[in-house]
Amino acid sequence: FLSGESEADDFIYPEAYDHFKAEAAKGKFDLVEPGIGLESGFFWFNQNTNVDAKTGRPYVDPVKLKWFRNTKFRQACSYAIDRESIIKSVYAGRAVPNYGFVTPGNKKWYDPNTPKYPYDVARAKAWLKEIGIEDRNGDGVAEDADGNKIEFVLNTNTGNGPREKTALLIQADLKQLGFNVILQPIEFNTLVNKIDVSYDYDCVLLGLGGGGTDPSGMMNVIKSSGYTHQWFPRQKTPSTPWEARLDQLMDAQMQTLDFATRKKDFDEVQEILGEQMPMIFTVTPEYYAAIRSDIGNVRPTALSSYRVTWNAEELYFKK
Repeated sequence: FLSGESEADDFIYPEAYDHFKAEAAKGKFDLVEPGIGLESGFFWFNQNTNVDAKTGRPYVDPVKLKWFRNTKFRQACSYAIDRESIIKSVYAGRAVPNYGFVTPGNKKWYDPNTPKYPYDVARAKAWLKEIGIEDRNGDGVAEDADGNKIEFVLNTNTGNGPREKTALLIQADLKQLGFNVILQPIEFNTLVNKIDVSYDYDCVLLGLGGGGTDPSGMMNVIKSSGYTHQWFPRQKTPSTPWEARLDQLMDAQMQTLDFATRKKDFDEVQEILGEQMPMIFTVTPEYYAAIRSDIGNVRPTALSSYRVTWNAEELYFKK
């Protein structure tokens, strides 16, 4: 695009903003800023309670499963994440903290009442102490009430620079709680197999793209029977009361065309997810794109990955 071989660039990373801004000043193209995106980065713990039929062993070590399925454990981890550092270090300041399933970029469905977890290590440690997790001997390592050291593997995919940098920062943040987080980036397809097939993992950092702006496009993630119900997919029956409630709410909002009713149900969905923290959200990048100045009918949007070409059939050359 910068060499003039194409007319539009729908996807400019925040860290490339300054370079594009300087080039745009020469007048050949416009740098547009659609706003906060729909992409949400998050990590989650494996809460699968099932047993591998082939080996007869639990998918998740029972010691770790006890931590992972404890709401206060997950909330403490959210409090421990320094989202502002991620924004500055990874996204050059061009992102916003995110705490919920729907980002502020989706103005129609975003619920501002979703619980927030501002960076607070002291509060995180207090939450952990309530469930018996603390550094008892001052060696910098936290143990649970049974004396087990808090240690687990964090996987993410290789080849994604911002995500790998974020994983390093998460590792450092959780170390402040006394957690020994072993960071293991792996090839994307191998990681997907762990998540969807073998269930052989502790913790994963990934992200969700837009997935559509309506709750109907989010059913497979939120419902307990969904294949992408990341923390515990394809449940035959909901493993917790709050997951059962999520199922009820998602089914209910699909059975009416009344927006107010759907919004009320989906707000409760967001608040449950924000309270239970099965997915610990980090930050949401701001979106940027560029298009030649001599093209008309440009209507940038943050609701699509085609930020300036979503209406390609309406675009035209002014000359």
